Amino acid sequence: MFIGKIQAAALAATTSICMAFGAGAAEAQTILRMNNWLPAGHLQLVNILLPWAEEVEKVTEGRVKIELTDASLGAPPRQYDLAVDGIADVTVGVLGYTPGRFNLAGVAELPFVGETAEELSVALWRTHKEYFEAADEYKGVVMLGIYANGTGHIMTGEAAGPVTSLENYVGKKFRVGGGLVQQVNTLLGGVNIAVPAGETYEVLSQGIADGTLLPYEAVPSFKLESLIKYSTKVPGGLYSSVWFVAANPDSFAKLSPEDQEKVLSVSGEHLARLAGIAQDQADAESRAKMEAAGTQFLVADDAFVADLKEKLASMEASWIETADKTGIDGRAALEYFRAQVAELKK
Repeated sequence: MFIGKIQAAALAATTSICMAFGAGAAEAQTILRMNNWLPAGHLQLVNILLPWAEEVEKVTEGRVKIELTDASLGAPPRQYDLAVDGIADVTVGVLGYTPGRFNLAGVAELPFVGETAEELSVALWRTHKEYFEAADEYKGVVMLGIYANGTGHIMTGEAAGPVTSLENYVGKKFRVGGGLVQQVNTLLGGVNIAVPAGETYEVLSQGIADGTLLPYEAVPSFKLESLIKYSTKVPGGLYSSVWFVAANPDSFAKLSPEDQEKVLSVSGEHLARLAGIAQDQADAESRAKMEAAGTQFLVADDAFVADLKEKLASMEASWIETADKTGIDGRAALEYFRAQVAELKK
């Protein structure tokens, strides 16, 4: 009986230790909630954010896990502030959804600065670290990543016909997203139809818009293959949009210094390259789907490009002036950005 009591006590002690150890192990894992406003199957979610979250968990050996919210905690333009306010631990959004608030990353949205998502994204992150970070534009968050879409194209439906010259462009109504693309369209003489991306099919199918300005990868996402009959590519790039991934500072501070470094190791330029490659691959796959659906692909000729450059030249000068006001040497930053794009093309 006495031995049995000893064995029972030992067993209880062992069980207690195991439970305490298990509790400690469980507590060692930090769950970061990433707000999700993207539809299931969206490129950004499936090919960029979830793979990145898996890398975070892997490099931290499971100590940091990123989980999506079941429903969005705020509208797309509120994503940055959700991170600032700690409503979500991590958020992802489009900088252009809040015009005038974040200006420096607009260097990657300018016309004729690059075409592929990889070169634009990696060049943008490098320019951010070299020039923009000192301006402290992203207050209230830990900026984990900034990356760009591949260049947008001039897409029109059957009734509008192909756009092969500036004369073809003037007066046409284009559905446009946020950021500098609205300025691009206006300067070229187009009419902005500024509706959410999810309403693009509706405005095109009903003839409210003659066309849209989008990268290839967005077309299948919104089931536009049957509506886009012509797509004109502008050599050198027409415009892009910039995305961000940000963390709430208090949430990030809860991670150990080691795990903070681990998370950063798969963010920044690594995340920019991951996002760029994923989007470029999606662009190629989407172009093939559009071609199969009957889209005719055109390339702007030298005369059209010359007219575009003349009409859009003020955007570059405006961006440089805005950057200068933040204390950044805008022209030097733009030259650096272009040099990075050229290096990445090699």
